[in-house]
Amino acid sequence: MNSSWGALRARYLTTPVLLRSIPVGVVIAAGVVATTWTHMLLSDHQDLVVHTYEAIDTTKDVLIGLDDAETGQRGYLLSGDRRYLEPYDKALTRLSDLRRSLRSHISDNAEQIKRVETLGGMIDEKLGELKRSIAAHDADGFEAARQLEIAMMDRATMDDIRRVIGSITENEKALLSARQSEVDRDEARIRIVAILVGLASFLTRAAIELYLGRRERVAASRERRQ
Repeated sequence: MNSSWGALRARYLTTPVLLRSIPVGVVIAAGVVATTWTHMLLSDHQDLVVHTYEAIDTTKDVLIGLDDAETGQRGYLLSGDRRYLEPYDKALTRLSDLRRSLRSHISDNAEQIKRVETLGGMIDEKLGELKRSIAAHDADGFEAARQLEIAMMDRATMDDIRRVIGSITENEKALLSARQSEVDRDEARIRIVAILVGLASFLTRAAIELYLGRRERVAASRERRQ
């Protein structure tokens, strides 16, 4: 057994073999670690970019939902036909989900949280206005609902909502630009790491071969002298 191990070691674990394999292996292992790290950074930043796009899309959907609710309410007030309340009823359900989604998307940004909280109060106010006008129509008829509608237009709650949504969207777009820049830098890092690992592997192997070649020449020279 010992003789077999000695033979294997003499054949495969020679100094040239170890010099050719260990340093290059270390370089490759370091390259794998660096590449894994840069890919993890890239993945995280890409997730943030997607997250920001989703936040922007959600703000647009919130505004669309409010418009749908207002359209259904006005259709009902003008016609008295409750079928026109279908967009209003669907919008209420959808807005509830969208508001939760928006809060989730901006939960890592304190300034955006404040804006979304302000928006939430305005949405509650607007939906309350729509609900009161529908109730007034049911209780006292079109004229009572129309007077509430006029008062709602004077308060211009929807204009305020659009301004806040615009502010939220613009801030998300600024974040998107910064996060996309991070993605671009990560992609550049990955390319640089790949180039450096390849170059380091080549230079390490070349240095080893030069060293072994010099070592062999020195050994041969000694043998000739002897």
